[in-house]
Amino acid sequence: MPERLKEWADKHLTVLFLLPSIVIISFICIFPLGYSLFMSFHIWELASPLPRRFAGMANYIKILHEGRFWYSLIHSVSIVGTSVAIQIFVGFTLALLLNREFRGRSLLVSLFLIPTIIAPVVVAFMWRMLYSEYFGPINYVIHLTLGFKGIPWLSRPLPALFSIILANAWEWFPLVLLVSLGGLQSIPDDYYDAAHIDGASGWQIVRHIVLPLMVPIILIIALIRVIEDFKLLDIIYVLTHGGPGMSTETLNYYTYLKGFRFFSFGYAGALSYMQLIVVVAIAIILIRNIMRE
Repeated sequence: MPERLKEWADKHLTVLFLLPSIVIISFICIFPLGYSLFMSFHIWELASPLPRRFAGMANYIKILHEGRFWYSLIHSVSIVGTSVAIQIFVGFTLALLLNREFRGRSLLVSLFLIPTIIAPVVVAFMWRMLYSEYFGPINYVIHLTLGFKGIPWLSRPLPALFSIILANAWEWFPLVLLVSLGGLQSIPDDYYDAAHIDGASGWQIVRHIVLPLMVPIILIIALIRVIEDFKLLDIIYVLTHGGPGMSTETLNYYTYLKGFRFFSFGYAGALSYMQLIVVVAIAIILIRNIMRE
């Protein structure tokens, strides 16, 4: 019997080593996903004395007919799309500039990485002070250089939306910079040497050699940042609370309000799965492009 047990253990050694991780991941990830899906099919109002009751697809149908859902979805797509575009543009441009040997390069790269290692809540409070209409340094510089009154960054719809995009892009462009720099350094020097021999300019090298080779990496960065930025909550919470009005209310923030302000757990669960469907749809498009490249 011990020999058979030992033989079975040898055959299934990989599974035995993975079992603790599988149990932990199931408890941390799979169970909450399943339970939130279970909640999404129920009317579950913690603020109401009525008991939880099964509602089928009623929550999902209600969401699709609710204007606030579409309004928050548009804000989410606007913030994510613009922020990711800025992150990729700034991060990749800086990576191109830093992709050469010069004195102090390592120190400069380390300084650029500082925003990423700061807690998002700290970043949000820092930008809230910078955006202060009467005492913020941004408006002070605008008044000093341009001579007109400062911009109401957080009290008007359009500036508030741009404020969130700028703060989020500032925090995460160093990640794009780091990954892009690694991708650029993996390109063989032979390509550059051949281009220089053919008389190609710096812009032609970037356009015809660097960009085609970096497209898969850029798409992977975009995929990661899109998934992460759809979960953006802390910066919006600190800067605007979804305001003024609902002008900066994203789908993630609306889900938070429904679940933890109004205690509509069933509706919040359905909202979270609607957000999951949107993110998965965007991810599929990006992954198809990555596989094609």
